[in-house]
Formats: sequence, structure tokens, C-alpha cells
Amino acid sequence: MPVCIKIHENEAIRVMTQSNWYVIQTRSGEETDVRNHLEVCPEHECISRYFIPLYEEVRRKGGTNRILFRRLFPGYLFIETSDPDRVFGMLKGVPGFTRILGGWKDENNKMFIPLAKDDIDFLDSILDDGVMHVSHVVTPRGSREIKRITGPLARYRNHITLLDKRHREAIVDTHMFGKKRRIRFGLWLDGDPELAWLEEKESHEQDEALDDPRDIDIGIYPGDRVVDMTGIFGDVVFTVERVNPRKRLLDTRLEAMGNSCRTRLFVDQIRKI
Repeated sequence: MPVCIKIHENEAIRVMTQSNWYVIQTRSGEETDVRNHLEVCPEHECISRYFIPLYEEVRRKGGTNRILFRRLFPGYLFIETSDPDRVFGMLKGVPGFTRILGGWKDENNKMFIPLAKDDIDFLDSILDDGVMHVSHVVTPRGSREIKRITGPLARYRNHITLLDKRHREAIVDTHMFGKKRRIRFGLWLDGDPELAWLEEKESHEQDEALDDPRDIDIGIYPGDRVVDMTGIFGDVVFTVERVNPRKRLLDTRLEAMGNSCRTRLFVDQIRKI
């Protein structure tokens, strides 16, 4: 996430314009509205990137466990910019905008504080394209002992304060944005439908270049739009980016709350629309 700039003798100007990550606080539920305002603002070129962190929540509906996309930090929008003062000026008076996290140098001068390295490292460890995917947790029957975790929760298994398999979530307490916060991780359990990326990760297969579909034609090509027939993702529409016909896997993207997220799907579990 951070932008690294090597300092050389004649690069003082580059250092002065180095981008950092900042946190914009909004009214809960209006994160996307503020993000959309930045996107169409004539001066938005001063912002390199912005996203709303999401996580995959697991909910049971109609006898099927489904994955829903929820805001990981309600009321927060993350931006990368070298000019937070300019961004603040763009957002003043925008409905839904509250503040950019920071403080005051004095009574007249606002000071914006970049996201701390520890916070950036934590986000990097759990997010993939701005989304925290579910974690597969294996526990022996009738036991609370955790046998294995695959996914973003694995790195923080020693920080779990609550493992609620019934409601499909784990709670991890961590320190972020200057205060203690409770982070929810969605859980995927044995007996749930297969998830392509999870199956591949657990089999320890190395991610490899996806094959050209010309040698095996399965009737699905980059650019096609598909839906998941298992019901796991509801009525979300995915756009195919790459095809692996030999393994019958698709690399896809979906749009969720302004984020473009990657998801790997099984060919046999989708329908082209």
C-alpha cells in the first residue's frame, strides 16, 4: 500500500511530494457517497488511490451459507495522497464527510496524520484488493481446539478473543487508528460449498499463469459475465478476466461498494449471462 521513494541527491522535490495513506471519517453508511464525490471532483488527480475496506460475512439463507460484502470499518474511507490539505478543502461541506484523522498544530492549523506503518502492515496482511476473504477453520468435532486455519485469520490465531462457529465469525482485538478495535473475520467451515481459491490454497499448489483457452474450449472467455449458481454470492455478477480450462477455474472481478475485487470460481458452479 505505501509508496516507497529512494532518496538521491537531486530528488528533494520527489520527497516533498511523497504520497501517504490517510483515513477519512464519514457518517456510517455514507462512505460510498464521499468516495463518489472525490471521484468526480475536478481536483481529484491529487489522490492516487482510494478504497473502502470490505470483509466477507457469512450468513445462512435458504439452507445455503452465503457470502455478503460488508464494510470492515464502518464510517472510514482510505486514500493515498501527497496533499491532504487539498483533499480536506475538496471535502469541506460535502454531506457525509466528518474529518480526516489527525489533530491540530494550534487553534488555526489543522494537522493530518498519515496511517501508521503498523496499521498499513495489518491491512496488507488481511486484505486482497481491498477485501478480507473468509477464513477456513478446522476444529475436531466436539472440541474448541483449532486444528487448522487457512486465510487471513491464520496469522492472528493467537489474538482470537471469540470463535463463534454458529454465527460464522471470529473476533480479533487489535490496536488501529490510535485505539483498540474489534475486527470481525468471516468463517468458512467443513461441509460448506467449495471455494475455488480456498481449495487451491489448501492444496499448496503454486499460483501459475493461466492457460490460453484456445487449446481446450470450455465456452467461457475473458470479458464474459457470469453468476454463481451455488447461491453463495447471491445475485452478484462477475466479469471473467482469465480462464484456466484444464483446472476449470476462472479468475473474475466484481464491483462491490465502489471496489473492484478479484474472486476465483469453479467453472462447474457458474452460469454465463
